[in-house]
Amino acid sequence: MRTPSGAENIRARDTDRADVCALLDAALADGQLTSAEHENRTATAMQADTFGVLDRLVDDLQIPADLAATPVAGGIARGPRRWWIPVGAIVLAGLVGASAGLLGRTMGDTARGEQLPDLTTGNGFAHLIADYRSEYGTTVADELTLYPEYALVGRDSGQPGKQDELQYRGDFEARGSQGSRTPDTRSFDLADVDLARYARLVSGAPQTTRVPDGWVSHVLIGFPSSAEDNTEPEINVHVKNEAGQHGFLTIRLDGEAVEVHPVKR
Repeated sequence: MRTPSGAENIRARDTDRADVCALLDAALADGQLTSAEHENRTATAMQADTFGVLDRLVDDLQIPADLAATPVAGGIARGPRRWWIPVGAIVLAGLVGASAGLLGRTMGDTARGEQLPDLTTGNGFAHLIADYRSEYGTTVADELTLYPEYALVGRDSGQPGKQDELQYRGDFEARGSQGSRTPDTRSFDLADVDLARYARLVSGAPQTTRVPDGWVSHVLIGFPSSAEDNTEPEINVHVKNEAGQHGFLTIRLDGEAVEVHPVKR
């Protein structure tokens, strides 16, 4: 997958060129490249001056498991560069579950007597957004955590220094007293989430994170805690299994992959 528009012209460093050469060596060792292809690509990598050139050298390669958590070329997130496994590998994993589309299993009765979808799925997320808009006349929130059976929401209460902390199980209810809200708290718009891409990526998250027999345990949405002013909100999809193994992937609201932390073996 190519880098986002404009990012391909960012200048590469010696360490970036070394990262790509290491991937090319691994591709030669496992038979993805012939000796001639490896020699030609390595020579090009050593002379590459931009990320765009480096991306084109590795965007058709599979990354070995032992290199999955190393800085590798495959996509450039807007803002600070964070390379992990190729974005293409994430998209392929997401397509494994594409037949599910926006559908998700139902979890339990809502207050209205309906079956509540698994809220981590695209269908469940869309269900929550529709109810949120109906309840508050907006889709803006400070933070959101999705679990299969319920969701937790933080939002501006409209009172200085106060945040409404809500729980959703088909209806929104206050979770005790209001929380504090600092003046620099930033909100995001749930309507900006590309639900179709989200659904595909979440359905393939266990494959992407390489968690055996894994499932999505929860999804965190909001600005990173150490975010700078130009940082975008992120969606962190967490996967676990019965053995306690855990991995997660981070995407933008528009579905652009940022990074993957596969399970540690």
